[in-house]
Amino acid sequence: MKRWTLIVAAVMGAVASSFGLNTTIITDVAPAAALVSTPVQVEELSARTTTQGVFSDSATLSPGLTLSGTAWTLLDSLPSNNPTQVPTAGLDFSSRLLQLEAKWQIIPGGLILDVGKQIIHPSSGFFHTPLNLLTRGPAGNTPQPNPVSEATPPYEEGWWGIKIIGLLGDWTLEDFLAPPVGWSDPADAVLQYFSAQQGDLDNQIRLDWHWGAADIQFLTLLSVSNPATSSPSFHDRSGVGLDTNIGDHLTVRAEVTVSDSLNRLNVVDATTLTTENQSISWVPAALAGATWSINNDVSLVAEYYYDGLGFFGDEYTTALQYAENRISAGSFSPDVESQFGFFSLAQNYLFLRLTDKFTDQISGQGWTEVNLQDASGLYGVGLSATYDKWGLSGSLTGTWGGDGTEGHVLPFMWQVDIELQFYF
Repeated sequence: MKRWTLIVAAVMGAVASSFGLNTTIITDVAPAAALVSTPVQVEELSARTTTQGVFSDSATLSPGLTLSGTAWTLLDSLPSNNPTQVPTAGLDFSSRLLQLEAKWQIIPGGLILDVGKQIIHPSSGFFHTPLNLLTRGPAGNTPQPNPVSEATPPYEEGWWGIKIIGLLGDWTLEDFLAPPVGWSDPADAVLQYFSAQQGDLDNQIRLDWHWGAADIQFLTLLSVSNPATSSPSFHDRSGVGLDTNIGDHLTVRAEVTVSDSLNRLNVVDATTLTTENQSISWVPAALAGATWSINNDVSLVAEYYYDGLGFFGDEYTTALQYAENRISAGSFSPDVESQFGFFSLAQNYLFLRLTDKFTDQISGQGWTEVNLQDASGLYGVGLSATYDKWGLSGSLTGTWGGDGTEGHVLPFMWQVDIELQFYF
């Protein structure tokens, strides 16, 4: 399997470079251990291999008019990350057109029109990103259970829409309108490789203010579900963010958002493994953190994240019992634990990461993510080397925590990731 992924990487790079595209090929080999029930609970070892290709290009069509695009492909030997669910063909193929947009400077430095599939990423958080009100999560880097542990950022998928940008002095005003984009189920067999569907009508207004050393953002997102029917539903999410430098070595950031309503899967009975859909009104989320550049080579990131949609108190205890019973029984009941993402069942988390650039080519990092409600967490260490046209990195990720904690009930136990990157 490893031999085939390397061959595919070489072929993809050669084809893309012949067309003059900027290309990155990433091959991962990730041995891992997980708890599975067959029907008794045992430790299962697996080796997942993935090969990703990212192809991008941009062109100036005329003065003030540019066109750019980014495509992503993935070959995955274990897309479910479950060693008992291997693809029938041995490798699963997926792809996405991540970004394709035409940008026209109607008034240079004053008014810009941006049309197409665009990456909308206003948040500056490393750990979590509350201000990313329009978000689909990363498209790539699947072997890592926690993307922030990687030197390579995850690849995001954009949204089809129209954005108008106005600039005046220290102020920037953006209005992004994303219409519903859908198709029939039979068409999904082809179009799923081109784009994800957009079910709602979304309009996001963003106001940026550059004030001294600080950048302040104000955002509001209005979403309309079932806009073409006689009974559409309206939802609002709004937030504010602050980024500022203090001296030459410290950057501070803070983000707060509130949603008028969000849905979650709630546990009715942990013993019988029954659940119900629950709507939560006025859900807050917040991030506060800082990056300390200790010197030119060493930096420390610390961030606290609060998620009002997560579980707390007796509800959290019940959700943990449900997760543990579900794994022990090998049940196919709904997965309550991973509904908000990997290791995100609670409301309060802390993230720490220390990075060190040993030489111009070699760097290392260590990180931990802590569930503050039960003192469990994840950890990771990594080392990477980058040269002219290629890079090599390795990392170890694991969990820690006592009985009855989130870290303990995770099926994931540990993982080694060896990653080889090629640039064309």
